[in-house]
Amino acid sequence: MLPVQCNLQARYNHCVKLGIGALAAGNRSGLGRLCRNAVIGLAAAATDEELHVFLRDRLEIEQIREEATPRLRSSLDRLQFHVGDFPRIPFLQRYFLEQQWIPQMVEKLDLDAYLGCDFTLPRSLSIPRRLAILPDMLPLTRPETVSLPARLLYSNAIRFAVSSGAGLLCISEATRRALLEMFPAVEGRTAAVLPPLSPMLWTYAGRRESHDLQLQIQGSLHMFASQRPYILAVGIRGPRKNIELLVRVYRELVLSGDYSGSLVLTGGGGEFHTANSEPKLAVVGLGAKQGIPTGDAPAIYDIGRVNDFDLSRLYRSADLLVNLSMEEGFGYPVLEALAHGTPALITRGSAMAEIASGGIAQTGLDPAECRVKLLSTLNALPLLRREAADLDLASYSVEEYGRRILELLDAMET
Repeated sequence: MLPVQCNLQARYNHCVKLGIGALAAGNRSGLGRLCRNAVIGLAAAATDEELHVFLRDRLEIEQIREEATPRLRSSLDRLQFHVGDFPRIPFLQRYFLEQQWIPQMVEKLDLDAYLGCDFTLPRSLSIPRRLAILPDMLPLTRPETVSLPARLLYSNAIRFAVSSGAGLLCISEATRRALLEMFPAVEGRTAAVLPPLSPMLWTYAGRRESHDLQLQIQGSLHMFASQRPYILAVGIRGPRKNIELLVRVYRELVLSGDYSGSLVLTGGGGEFHTANSEPKLAVVGLGAKQGIPTGDAPAIYDIGRVNDFDLSRLYRSADLLVNLSMEEGFGYPVLEALAHGTPALITRGSAMAEIASGGIAQTGLDPAECRVKLLSTLNALPLLRREAADLDLASYSVEEYGRRILELLDAMET
């Protein structure tokens, strides 16, 4: 794990009252997980700090509690949750809560410091210690890969965070480099800290036996009955994620006889499904091979979103995780796969390579190169699995992440 890189001068004074803006905590993407894990980590790492969390829906409190393990849930009792009262209208709700309600609450609570977990900082905050987490620079570097609402919201949020004089916490060195290429003057107030593994997945990944997991499996996996090996892809869909390239390369390997396993896609909305989806599972069969029962031929399984119990089992049993994204701010699925001992094939030169020194293979995005690299990676699985097993799991705990955030806030000049 990369060390914190920051030029801020240490003052060794604790943040007595910290506000945590987590308006994206309810998102089903990696951004939502980042917000929830930051809140959990700060609760676990805090000593005498008074922590106030700002949310836009009361259900998000339960989501945070569900993501924490029983061991960590007691630390959540020190959090004071504040839920904004505004109708859930796109843009308007976010603008009102972030730019009007939170500043009013910060003043009312007399807070000393503020952390924005998802790019954004209220514009009228007058407190000097402000820190914004930057998950990526895609709204500015690859705007075509981001939805129009997110592009408008987060590109403006990044520019304001840069001009506001706040500290900027990037979730990878790649994100930090992209930030400094566009705004070199902010180097002295930036840091790079890799985000943590979800507490639930961190706990499951540490188990060497799957008996307990099998007892707890609920949801869609009861429909995934094939016993064939499989390649796994995890994450939301979109042009940037390159799922179409993975499907194309996988089909070529299977139809040429170079791979006899299946492809399991999870996290999306079922883009590759056919009429036999029931209710989530969608199967695109590639035709029975000689000697293979028709019902157990290699296939693409698009199983939609799954819970953490299911996801852990999928990671543990997969041959390989593949992420061919054009660009990532970090890459949660790669960390999650490595934590379960499963290697990963990723896009060459991406932030995902920062997660570990072993267990990862890299490829370009040319289809021919990608096919050759996927096949060679499958042939090298024994070595890559040994490397993946060396991941320093302890360094990706939420407690460690929370501690590093508090250190950075302490280091900011008041």
